[in-house]
Amino acid sequence: MALLAFSDRQFRLFFIGIFFAVQGIWMQRVTLAWIAWELTDSAGFVGIVAGLSMAPTLVAGPFFGVLADRMDIRTAAFFTNGAMILTLTLLALLLPFITPAGVMLAALMIGVISSAHHPVRMSLGPRLVAVDMVQHVVSVTALNFNLARLVAPAVTGLIIAQFGAAISLWVAVAFYIPMIVVLMRLRPRSLPPRAAAPFLSELREGVRYSAASPLVRQALLITVVFATILRGALEVLPVLADGAFERGAAGLGLLTGAAGAGALVAAMLKSVGVGAVGARIPWQVLLAAMVGQVAVVLMGLAPIWPLALAATAISGFCATWCGVSLQAAIQTDLPDAFRGRVMSLWTVVGFGTVALGALAIGGLAEWIEIGPALVVAGVLGILAQAAIILGGVKA
Repeated sequence: MALLAFSDRQFRLFFIGIFFAVQGIWMQRVTLAWIAWELTDSAGFVGIVAGLSMAPTLVAGPFFGVLADRMDIRTAAFFTNGAMILTLTLLALLLPFITPAGVMLAALMIGVISSAHHPVRMSLGPRLVAVDMVQHVVSVTALNFNLARLVAPAVTGLIIAQFGAAISLWVAVAFYIPMIVVLMRLRPRSLPPRAAAPFLSELREGVRYSAASPLVRQALLITVVFATILRGALEVLPVLADGAFERGAAGLGLLTGAAGAGALVAAMLKSVGVGAVGARIPWQVLLAAMVGQVAVVLMGLAPIWPLALAATAISGFCATWCGVSLQAAIQTDLPDAFRGRVMSLWTVVGFGTVALGALAIGGLAEWIEIGPALVVAGVLGILAQAAIILGGVKA
C-alpha cells in the first residue's frame, strides 16, 4: 500500500515541503495562463505561453538530468526552488507594467527552471527511502500533486477574481518557502562511487540505458502520445473556459479544478494499490490513454458547461492514471546512478511534448475555434494510440 511511504521519517519531512510547493506550481501555471488570456484575448497566445513554459524541457531536460546524477541532489533542489521564488517575485513586482513580450519571457524563464526542477524532484524523493519503497513514494507524491491540481486552480481563480493576478503570484511565492526549510533537514541516499566521465558521455550513457530497456522504451512511446494531445488540451483551458463558455477566471478555476478532481481520483486509487504495476506496463494504461483521447473530443463537442466539466474531469483522470503508472513502472527498478538521466528523458516526453500540443491546439483554435480544435486533436490522439496498440506495445 502506497501510504506505507509515510513510515519513513525523511519522506514525511519531504512530503511537508512538497505539499506546499506543488500548490505553488499549480497557482503559477493557472495565473500565467490567465494573464496571457487577459492581456490578449488570444487562444494562440495562451498556447504560446503554455508552450514556452514547457518547451525548454525538450532541449535542456536531458542536460539537467546529467547534472542531477552528478550534483548533490539537495543543493540542486535548493537552486531550482530558489530560482522559481525569484522569478515569480520579479513577475509579481513587474505585473502592472507587463506586456505580452514580458509574459513570454516570464514563461520561458519558468520553463528553463522547470526543466531542471523535474529531474531533481523525481530523483530526490526515491533517494530518501529504501529501494522497495520507491513505487509507494511515486504514488503518494502523485496523489499530492493531483490534490494540488484540484484545490489550487479553484482557489487561484477565486483569488484572481477577488484580488487580482499579482496577489495570486505572491501566494505562490509563499508556498515555495516551506520546501526550502525542509531541504535543510533531508539526507538523501548517496550515489554509488563511479569514475568521472565527460558530460556528453554521461548523457549518451543515459540515452543508451533507456534505449536498451524495453520497459523504458515502451513507456516513453505511450507517454509522448497522451502527453502531446491529452495534457496539451488541458493547457489551453483558459480558452475553453472564457473563449467558449464566457465563464471568466472563476470558470477557469472550476474547469481546471474538474481536471484536478479526475486526477485526484486516479491518484487516490493508485495510492491504495489499485492497478499497482511494478516494473511493467499493464493493458489498463493503454485503455486509459485511449479513453483520455476520446475525452478530449468530448471537451470540444460539449454543448453545455456541465458536460465540458465532466469531459475535462475524465481527461484529468486518464492523464494521471497513465502518468503515475508509467512513472512508477520506470522508477521501480531504476538504479540511483541513472535516475536523473532517465527521468529527464521521461520529462522530455511527459512535459516537453505538452508544449508542442498546447502550441498546436492553441494555434488551431485561432483558426477554427477551440471546440473544433479539440475535436481534431482528440481524433489524432485516438489514431496515434491505436497505432501504438497495433504496433505491438504489450500489456
